[in-house]
Amino acid sequence: MSTTTLSSTLSSSASLRLNRNTSYHSTRVADSTTSVHSFISRWDPQTSVSSGFLRATTHLHSYLLHVARSASRSAHHELIRTNFILQSAMSRLDQELKNHLMSITDAHSTPEAISTVSSIVQTMISTGYGEECLNTYQSIRRSAVTSQLTEFGFDLSTYLSKNLAKLKWDKLEIMIKSWIDAAPVAFHSIFSNERQLSDRIFVSSQESVRDAIFESIVYDTASKLLSFPELVAIRVRPSPEKLFRLLDVYDALSDILPDIKSSFKSFPASEAQQKAISSLKKLSDAVQGTLSDLEKAIQKNRVKPRVAAPGGALLPLTRYMMNYLISLSDYDHSLNALESNMTPDPTKYNSSSFESSDNLQDSPASIRIARLLLVLVQKLESKAESYRDNSLSYLFLTNNVNYMINKVETSRLNNILGEEWVVAHISKVRRYVEGHLRSGWASVYAALPVKEKEAVDRIQRFETIFQKVLEEREGWVVIDAAMREEIRLLVEAMVVPPYSSWHRAYQGNATVRFSPHDVAKQIAMLYEGLNSGSSSGSGSAKFLRRFGRYLRRKGTDSSVTYQIENEEAQSGKLSLQYQTRYDTGHVCKH
Repeated sequence: MSTTTLSSTLSSSASLRLNRNTSYHSTRVADSTTSVHSFISRWDPQTSVSSGFLRATTHLHSYLLHVARSASRSAHHELIRTNFILQSAMSRLDQELKNHLMSITDAHSTPEAISTVSSIVQTMISTGYGEECLNTYQSIRRSAVTSQLTEFGFDLSTYLSKNLAKLKWDKLEIMIKSWIDAAPVAFHSIFSNERQLSDRIFVSSQESVRDAIFESIVYDTASKLLSFPELVAIRVRPSPEKLFRLLDVYDALSDILPDIKSSFKSFPASEAQQKAISSLKKLSDAVQGTLSDLEKAIQKNRVKPRVAAPGGALLPLTRYMMNYLISLSDYDHSLNALESNMTPDPTKYNSSSFESSDNLQDSPASIRIARLLLVLVQKLESKAESYRDNSLSYLFLTNNVNYMINKVETSRLNNILGEEWVVAHISKVRRYVEGHLRSGWASVYAALPVKEKEAVDRIQRFETIFQKVLEEREGWVVIDAAMREEIRLLVEAMVVPPYSSWHRAYQGNATVRFSPHDVAKQIAMLYEGLNSGSSSGSGSAKFLRRFGRYLRRKGTDSSVTYQIENEEAQSGKLSLQYQTRYDTGHVCKH
């Protein structure tokens, strides 16, 4: 509704309340004229306008209408004189309106100030100066709204530039942050207060008129605020590091939907709501596109060096993705909304829609994150093939997938993915460890003498293979302390007990280089050296306990026995069987 249309509506409404007494005594007119002249000649901007002056101005306007209906020559001169006085009065009232409006910050300003402005407004409207009144009111209140937004660093003229795609990310991120700060305050507070102020000042006007006045002040600003998210979604090139800002904008925009509905009640309201919903859809598309691109980037990731990571260490991609997904887990409710194509309905939307759920394992967020983790594991298994040594390949997988498990168990990802995901991947790590032992140590076990007549030849072979294995393992890494200790104990359990048994039986029949103590010590030294110093191992401790990887404890002789047939060892096949007892008396203590 234009200002002219609004003023006409206001004036027609006010005319019904004019004094229609057709009898105008000259004394009353003279008193009103004197009162108006006195106020104009003694006008002081610091002095509040008197109610007597407002009544006199209203009476002069009624008199002007009375004179205008007369056809006499003298009435024409009186009409010109009265109209001149009334125009002078309105000019002063308009200045009074500006002064008082400038002193009002919002609907919580002093009741006296708001009451005075309301009286001036009603007087100007009732005397036919509604358009001038609205122009002044709209100009000052629009500036006040813009000024409040500027305090958050949000410049509407700058932020609606169509060159967002050309901006450097650090500058654009600052703009997004300021929008995230400004938009909720605008719709939660600034616009709400502005509506209350309009309702209090135009209290005598119809509700539809008050709505139109409020919207004429804030709608243009609101429309620009709601246009920014759409520009960001369309013009910003998606990338993983920008995803979180897109989700922040999505969250902020979703949060203000109820305020859009409550603030705008007439026709433009539907336009504002549709603009917000359209922006949410575009943001949703941008987020889903970014996640799809991220999945493709993982699949296409190529390692320039010959091997994935020296010594089977943690791949930078694994560290990056787990930290990234931990950050993404903070947006699980947003992901649930947009992944389900459930753009919030402004008639039903409220904050309770985003309350925590005790069972998120089947949520869209959990499915999306689990999918990214699956792609990551597949990429790790692919990269493991770059190692020439199968044992190192399995160690690489053990390090990286165990790191993933630790990150999941110590973050919100655990609630999102659920215990089943953790158990399944712990089982996967168990298989990797078995593969590491099978391909890396089965040949050492197979070289052990099993018959007295084989003692000399087989012991030399054992010593050669054992020494070679120790040398080849230099530079290998087990990043988790608990996992490192567990693998060491498993290797000791696999090699030391049978070697000790042979050494006791045949040590006098051949010259041996290593005693059982030496073998145990070399294994211990080897795995003490496979230490990246980057993990405390608390996650692997859970892994060991859950799957019965028995560690020697004080007061018990429980441990693990590996039963291996030489043929299986030599062919690279190994069956791990867990038992609760074996003779630890010949395993050197360190």
